[in-house]
Amino acid sequence: MLLAASISFLGNRSDNFTRPAWQVFPDMDDQDKYLPQRTSSFFDDGRADRPVPNGAVHRGNELDIKNVFASQFSAEQFGDDTKSIALNTGLKTDGDPYEGFPIDVNEENLTLGQDKYTLYCAVCHGVSGDGNGPTKAFNLVAASFFDTARAYSAPGKPEGGIFKVLTEGVGGGATGMAAFNDRLSPKERWAVILYIRALQKTRVPAANLSSLPSDLANTLTNLKPEPSIQN
Repeated sequence: MLLAASISFLGNRSDNFTRPAWQVFPDMDDQDKYLPQRTSSFFDDGRADRPVPNGAVHRGNELDIKNVFASQFSAEQFGDDTKSIALNTGLKTDGDPYEGFPIDVNEENLTLGQDKYTLYCAVCHGVSGDGNGPTKAFNLVAASFFDTARAYSAPGKPEGGIFKVLTEGVGGGATGMAAFNDRLSPKERWAVILYIRALQKTRVPAANLSSLPSDLANTLTNLKPEPSIQN
């Protein structure tokens, strides 16, 4: 009786059915989803794979796309030139942090960097980059971009080093920060760095005042803080 019941329950496993077989423990073996590089009757082009939306952050092994797919693959963002490598990795061809910018230093990218900085960075680092953001009231210490270690010139961190911090974040400690590789594209990260450099340029050491035009040096010397607003 057990043998007959088992055969009746399982049936002939070589039979073809028009409907999916009933499973006692499906364990998500069969899912209603599109698989990569398969066809689709839903989309007009018949592909299950969809084009990447503009502005999407590149993830996964795309930086190694020539080894993954084909050596003759060519795309500007995955080029072998120095700037393309720096754009995606923050490194030079020898593996050292890139110095300078692999993107155009222009008003458009500076504005882009300001927008992203205001959205993601100012809450901790402050609007001016001095580390006095709103989170400081909760004893969360953020780095000031005017510290010697982060100054524009040596021994400051090169631009590629800042890119690494934006990409991977800083774990632990009072100045730990989140990684932004899932929120900022490589170009946007470089734009933020460009804006940080612009912020750093807004402060002039007293020793360098003599190198500025006299009218500008006098204006900076005579600057006074605005009076605080009393409630």
